Amino acid sequence: MKKVVAFIGSPKKKGNTSDIVNEVLKGACEAGAEIKTYHLNDMSIKGCQGCMYCRKHEICAVRDDMQQIYEDIKTADAVVIGSPVYICQVSAQTKLLLDRFYPLTDFKHKPRFGAKKVLMVYSHAAPISIFFTRYFAYTEKYLKPMGLKVVNRLVATKCIEPGIASKNKKLMDKAFKFGKALVCD
Repeated sequence: MKKVVAFIGSPKKKGNTSDIVNEVLKGACEAGAEIKTYHLNDMSIKGCQGCMYCRKHEICAVRDDMQQIYEDIKTADAVVIGSPVYICQVSAQTKLLLDRFYPLTDFKHKPRFGAKKVLMVYSHAAPISIFFTRYFAYTEKYLKPMGLKVVNRLVATKCIEPGIASKNKKLMDKAFKFGKALVCD
């Protein structure tokens, strides 16, 4: 059975990002995946301390909720990272997660845990999806050396208030389809 681990970087459990990620996970479940979801806002994740402990060890020296995340990524086949866009970037919760991914590489900057398929999910209030394309591409590019290969990106626009994404049938159908694709080879 394939395993998909998802990270929701929105402080809203019933917000647009959560709705989209949950639909992705429904698709993955239908395809037979085991899933695990993290709501980053509920977790204790400290910022990277720059100590370089992870260059010699498979784990971070900072003892917080990231310890379980490393284990789940290590055993996952696919990863879903969902974040709203606040002030042209991923949420602070998501940024903390991404900054703490450094232990996913060894001292030669090679992936420690092999290649994982990644689906990036973004929601923002802008009226068109291309507004933050360069930022998204930059964010996704730095995940690749960690073994996190982005295979798809899903962007929800006009998400000014909760519930907008879930009412967009085309978006939710795409989310479901992308979830299934994460599991099916």
